[in-house]
Amino acid sequence: MTGRKMKPHYDMGGDPAGPIIPDKPDDPIFAKPWHKRVLGLTVAGGAMGAWSIDTSRFWRENLPKTDYQSFSYYEKWLAALTNLFVAKGFVTRDEIINGLPSGTKQPLHAAALGADRVLAMLAAGAKASRPEVAKPLFQQGQKVRTRLPDATKRQMPGHTRLPHYAADKIGVILFSHGHHVLPNSNAHFLGECPEPLYSVEFSSANLWPDGDAGDRVIVDCWQSYLEPLT
Repeated sequence: MTGRKMKPHYDMGGDPAGPIIPDKPDDPIFAKPWHKRVLGLTVAGGAMGAWSIDTSRFWRENLPKTDYQSFSYYEKWLAALTNLFVAKGFVTRDEIINGLPSGTKQPLHAAALGADRVLAMLAAGAKASRPEVAKPLFQQGQKVRTRLPDATKRQMPGHTRLPHYAADKIGVILFSHGHHVLPNSNAHFLGECPEPLYSVEFSSANLWPDGDAGDRVIVDCWQSYLEPLT
């Protein structure tokens, strides 16, 4: 069972992490030059349409525990992206190891992102909202209980956006965002399966033993993450 005590290694939210040190105004956007390249590779890879942002997140989560917990932020991105490129046949493991292409040169991918398209693509973004396909089950102000993360997954191992610290907790529907692509399905090429997406408000005291009853935490939850209180 996946809950607070048996959370997966990649779900690190909600745990004590020490003091937060804010960035300074003159801090660089990227701490190291190669970080910018990894972001560029990630954007270019995603633009080919062979996977979704949810797939990318799942592949980062699927890194071995020792790698996930020791890699820096962009090392996780690069490792997962490399695995995706190999899995989809864009490169081979030998090419990654040797740093050189092997065999016959492949033609440019039809959806390859040219430099002249980058700014317009980033400005436009990629909306995850979708037309309404069914009436929402929950209303503003209604009390609900979150399910356990594993109960929301469409396959095992699988992807979910429900954090462990908010699992099996009582909250209140703050408002609805309309229908959005369901990551649990989209990550695994099982279709977008759009669902109503809600902002659910929790008392901090209901989430953590030392939480302050006066503090509130808001978590965005898809409809299948929630159950009505009986």
